[in-house]
Amino acid sequence: MSLKFDAGFVPAETFGEAADRIAALTGARLPMTRGPKRALLALRDALGLQIDAVATNAELGAALAAELSIEWIPSQFVDRTKLTLDGVNALLYGASIAYEEGALKSVASAVPRGLAGPEWSDFQPAMSKIEAVTRIASLTNSPPESLGPGSKERKSVLTNLANRLFPDLDPRSLSKTRLAAELARRLGVPWGDEYISTGETIQLSGLNVILAGAERRLGRLGDGYAHGLAPDREAGALVDALWQKLLRSKETVWDGIEKTLWLRDQGTGQEMQMEWPGFYFEYRGKQILDTAFRPNPTPPQRKFGNTVFDYALNHVWDLKSHTAEKYFPVSGRISRPRKAVQLNDMAAVRECVAKQGLGFLILDGRGEMDEDGAFKAWHDAFKGRAPRPSLSGNSRLRKARFAPLAVEAYWIPDLPTLDAAIARGVVRVNRQGRQQDGSPRAPKFLMSLGPARTTLLVARRAW
Repeated sequence: MSLKFDAGFVPAETFGEAADRIAALTGARLPMTRGPKRALLALRDALGLQIDAVATNAELGAALAAELSIEWIPSQFVDRTKLTLDGVNALLYGASIAYEEGALKSVASAVPRGLAGPEWSDFQPAMSKIEAVTRIASLTNSPPESLGPGSKERKSVLTNLANRLFPDLDPRSLSKTRLAAELARRLGVPWGDEYISTGETIQLSGLNVILAGAERRLGRLGDGYAHGLAPDREAGALVDALWQKLLRSKETVWDGIEKTLWLRDQGTGQEMQMEWPGFYFEYRGKQILDTAFRPNPTPPQRKFGNTVFDYALNHVWDLKSHTAEKYFPVSGRISRPRKAVQLNDMAAVRECVAKQGLGFLILDGRGEMDEDGAFKAWHDAFKGRAPRPSLSGNSRLRKARFAPLAVEAYWIPDLPTLDAAIARGVVRVNRQGRQQDGSPRAPKFLMSLGPARTTLLVARRAW
């Protein structure tokens, strides 16, 4: 016996992903080191339940499932006092339905203190600064926004809002924080020192106050910002979120051993793979996006056949990595491979593009090759078994380290655009070799980045 999910629901692959997605539905922000307990408590609060925090995860899960009208199957969902991944996914499924129906309220910690009254009950706070500035700009169809170093908002987001809502106000005569205070006064929302930081920086809570006031003034309080967000505007926001966390962080070079252990500790099941940079970007990237943007209550379809695309807000995106340059530290040699990225199953790509368009978020980076074999030796010992022989008889050199350089977004809106890209050689069919057991693989698409940058590129940020 097992719980049946609707076809559009994509279960989380790890406990961390499930926790992030549940927290996003409630507006909660979780600590970096966590199990699912904090997310379950946030769901409790969003449902208005009175369940003691000292309850075990199993007890908490059963009570949440009853409130969400989800069939609870202890033999499948519970492991002693803990929940299985199936159990957490069952709660994620129920929470997603409740969110779509408007039955979840943002947890108190996500709502600025000045917006706690009943008149603001429909307001959905932004989960990150990039979400906040994107939503503020989209309210008046202003140019897309990005964040500066240190996730610092730009004055332009307030200037554009002021120009469109209050033409008599001259933003040039005011500093950014004074402009925010004046906008708050005119919008009839609270303001104070708690919403700003040193260095002319506005906190997320302050941006949410301005966002709430602007939504109310325009008669859009509680509107889902994802609806109507154009692919290029959405791409810019997603790229900025990834850039801030992956490229602007102090971690400018990824270590292969460290990231392989991260893949193991997150429960991804991909720690045995040679191409660890791609899997790390996929799973870490999804984690970043899941926690940076409030989910769309009615997301587009992500699963086509056996292919599940990585992320969806108002549009569907898949995350890929590309090695733009290879550095060989022993010989000092540098090579630049052909600029092509393997995409997904050809049939799934065509079906998704035909229905709703499809985007790709691609990380460009520099691979430091395992020329002395130290990483391979460690990885083989880590796997605890002798490596399988390559079907071709040649063993590829692995990457010991990887340095992110840029994040790019490509958008394919429809089949005519895809077919035109195929006709020009921008996208082509890539026949796959056989699997280890000898069975055939379905063909995938391959995209040449050079020509794609002139035809399909919609957003880019470089380090």
